[in-house]
Formats: sequence, C-alpha cells, structure tokens
Amino acid sequence: MGPAVSAVFMVKDEADRLGPSLASVGWADEVVVADTGSTDGTQELARAAGARVETIPWEGYVATRNRALALAKNDWVLVLDADERVSPLLAEAISCALESPGPVAGFRIPRLSHIGAQPIRHGVWWPGRKLRLGLRSRGLRAAGGRVHEHLEVDGEVRDLSAPILHFPYRDVADAVRKNTLYARLSALDRFDRGKRGGFLSVFFRPPLEFLRSWALKRGFLDGRAGVGVALLHALYYFLRAAFLVEEGEKEKERRGG
Repeated sequence: MGPAVSAVFMVKDEADRLGPSLASVGWADEVVVADTGSTDGTQELARAAGARVETIPWEGYVATRNRALALAKNDWVLVLDADERVSPLLAEAISCALESPGPVAGFRIPRLSHIGAQPIRHGVWWPGRKLRLGLRSRGLRAAGGRVHEHLEVDGEVRDLSAPILHFPYRDVADAVRKNTLYARLSALDRFDRGKRGGFLSVFFRPPLEFLRSWALKRGFLDGRAGVGVALLHALYYFLRAAFLVEEGEKEKERRGG
C-alpha cells in the first residue's frame, strides 16, 4: 500500500458540477473542499459526499490556493478544481506511481479538456500538462500572478500519462465570461511587468493564434469543437491585448494626457 493522499479542491458556487468531481476521488484518503464563500449549496453537497469542508477567504488565486493546500493532513496532495475529474485510469496510475516514488517530489498530469461531452485531443488545449500531485514536505506551493497560477515543488518532477478529465465551461456564456475575466487579469499582470498594448497585438495576434490552434496544432481534427476552441483561444488574445491598451490609456489620463 502506498502513502496516504489528500485531494484538495478550491471552489465557490460549484454545486452544479462538484458532485462528479468528488465521486472521482472517492479512493483518496482525505478529500478537502476549501470553499471561498459559496451560497448555492456547494458546502452542503460536499459534506454529504464525505468531504471535509473548510471556509477560507478569497485572497487571489495564488494566496488562496496556498491556504487551501495548507489544509491537507497528508504529505502527498492531489490538487483539483470543481470542473476536473480523476478517471479510474488516472487513479490507478497515481496508485502505482506512489507505491515506489523514489526521489520524486511531484508529478505532472495532462488534462483532457472537453467541449460538452466531446474530448479535445488536438489544438492548444492538449495535453495541457500541469504539476498537480506533489509533496508538501518538498515545498508544494502555488506561484504566479493574478491568474493562471501554477504549482511548484522543490525536487524532481515526473510525468503521468493518464489525464485529468477537464470540463471547463458550462455553456457559451460561461466560456466568454471566463475568458474575459482571465484576459483582464492577465493584462493587468503584463501591465505591471511593463508591457504595453498596440495595434499589432490587438488585430494581428488573435488570427495568428486561431491558426496556431486550428491548423498548426491540428485542432481541425476535433471538428466543430476544434473550431470553437481555436475561436476561444483567439478571443482570449484579443481581449488581453484590448485590456492592455485600455490600461495604457488610463495611465496616460492619470499622468495628465
């Protein structure tokens, strides 16, 4: 038998999709749901599923994720969101990997994202490999800016081949809302680093990103869903560039023109 594993979720108002995610980690020794203020029954659903629910303040993606990680009782921690599920194949892969992990401090896991029920196996979404399983004793932590935080550990990281199943959007409105939010936060991060927007990034980068996802990364093999992914990818880059231009204009106004 391998070491104990804590599965840790960071959520808010996810009652409509957290259930299958919790069910997918029923094998874990501990399931922790770090809730940042749900009002839709998420906490009650999680408790009914056997998870330990802790309410934590929202302090931004990085700080809040680190607060959630600190709630785990076990050294090995699997980090998940409410729109992600662990397939039986991945659960088996994790079990096998932890039977004799050796010097490894963490594992990267690919994400198989879906549009509706269709898996997206091409384009910029696949394989989307991310560190998601790591040792707290080896410094497992979140890092990054306002958005798109990532996990780090101190030590060797290896890859698992079985993917996390990812269902990022409830519908088109949810996709546009999330892309708008993430693009704005990313633009603010870039602005803080001294980046400034311009004509080329607004009008030329988005179509190039569409072609990169749909043609270069063979998103066309995913049919209409592949077109949708490429369009969302291009939209993100357009919005990020537009928000960056907007921040530049605000800066000029603050300086008096």
